Amino acid sequence: DLILIEKETAPITYEMAAVSIGDVQKTQKLRCSYQQVNDETLSFSISGKRVAEVYVEEGESVVKGQILAELDVGNAQDQIRTLEYNIARNELNLKKSAINEQDEISAVWLRFLFQSGKSAGEQAAVEKNVEGIQQRYRYNREDWEDAIALDKAQLAALQSDLKNSRLVAGMDGTVSDIKDYLEGSTSVRDEEVIKIIDSTECLFEVTDTTWASYFEEGKEVDLSIVSGTGAGEYKLVPHDKENWGEVMLFTLSGNTENVNIGVGASGTIRFSVEERKQVLTVPLKAVHLASGKSYVYVLGEGNMREVKWIETGLFGDETVEVLSGLTEGE
Repeated sequence: DLILIEKETAPITYEMAAVSIGDVQKTQKLRCSYQQVNDETLSFSISGKRVAEVYVEEGESVVKGQILAELDVGNAQDQIRTLEYNIARNELNLKKSAINEQDEISAVWLRFLFQSGKSAGEQAAVEKNVEGIQQRYRYNREDWEDAIALDKAQLAALQSDLKNSRLVAGMDGTVSDIKDYLEGSTSVRDEEVIKIIDSTECLFEVTDTTWASYFEEGKEVDLSIVSGTGAGEYKLVPHDKENWGEVMLFTLSGNTENVNIGVGASGTIRFSVEERKQVLTVPLKAVHLASGKSYVYVLGEGNMREVKWIETGLFGDETVEVLSGLTEGE
């Protein structure tokens, strides 16, 4: 005959907890990351040029207006200096021309006044001479003006090419990213090659906006960062909630003088979604469910566990609201 022997199980162990008056709180957790408010991505507006120099490295601090990289533009700088010299020289010639013209005309009239008989014929000759002088200087001025206009057009074109060949920081910040092997490569129009971030002003960013209505301006929530130099517990408050869009932004609350949290650090925001104040409660782990109903175990006669059905309200993180079925101190 086959005999089945059932092995005895170990006795069930449990903890006792008294029904008490307290608060029941249900919270939600959201992942967040510490991100800079301002950043800038830079790209060349010219394709097909060799990247001659990259003057910065990742992690380096830069200031607004600083040249970060530039393309090979040949002898453009020498051409610009030559054009600037020619323009300045011809503009000086124009100024001297007006003075010389007036001096020459004045000399003609002085000779007429003091070295001639002042006859009508002599005056007519002087006027014709003056007209010739004016015409000669006018032709000279037109030549210089044409030369200046041409040089300025060439200068503007070269300066535009030079400007487009340089990447210039538009803000103070830190270089966070540079395209691999950028120096010596060929430029591609509008390709992002350098990124600058402003790490002096950062906020915690949450991309899940479905919980936005649960936050209030000035109301603190808990933040936990478990790793990195900024690991610890913090308090956050919503930042500019009226202008939240695709992300929710939070800033540190209280004294942040000695806080050192790196850009990109991630943490968990914990906030209350529902709460009951000063109600009858039992620990969450004491409540069991069966067929959609709640029950707990109580000690009956002979210290035997007995099932007791209860009506529950809010299930919190650690406690459950009891509406009926138990009394305080039970």
